[in-house]
Amino acid sequence: MNGASSGRNGRARAMTLIELAVAISISLVLSFAIVLLLGQQVRFYTQLQKFRFLREEAPQINSLFATILSGADSYRIYATGNTARSPDALPARSGTALRLRFQLSSGEERLSVLAQESEGVSGLHYYRADELGIFPETPSWTISRAPTETFFSNENGFLEIRMRDQHGSEITYGGNPD
Repeated sequence: MNGASSGRNGRARAMTLIELAVAISISLVLSFAIVLLLGQQVRFYTQLQKFRFLREEAPQINSLFATILSGADSYRIYATGNTARSPDALPARSGTALRLRFQLSSGEERLSVLAQESEGVSGLHYYRADELGIFPETPSWTISRAPTETFFSNENGFLEIRMRDQHGSEITYGGNPD
């Protein structure tokens, strides 16, 4: 008797078919929920990346604009960057380039140009003329590569700078450096 009862109690208990079905169902539901949450995270990250220009680049560009434009004595808008760097070009009411004139403490004048494109590379580029007023072929530095469009305009003496990135996010800066 002892031997028969100990054999029966010593055996491992197996799962029934119903218990196995419930365990598989719970696993499937949890797996489905994890896949849904992962998809939601991917969509959220994609949306976050679309607004990177407005979130990260735009505030830095604003600081640079404030610093650069506050030091300028005057500005003129030109249709293109090449036109703005040309010594005998005529200004326009709107365009993709801005020529700035700085009066140095020594009495000298310095010219700079903010332009949308440089040799086919989109972004906002800064050109600084030498002492003779000659601009380099390549930018002195790049302010940001994020903007795909930069448009300068002057309505009623008010400078407006509108920038757009590849995702269509747009920001407009305004001011009057005079």
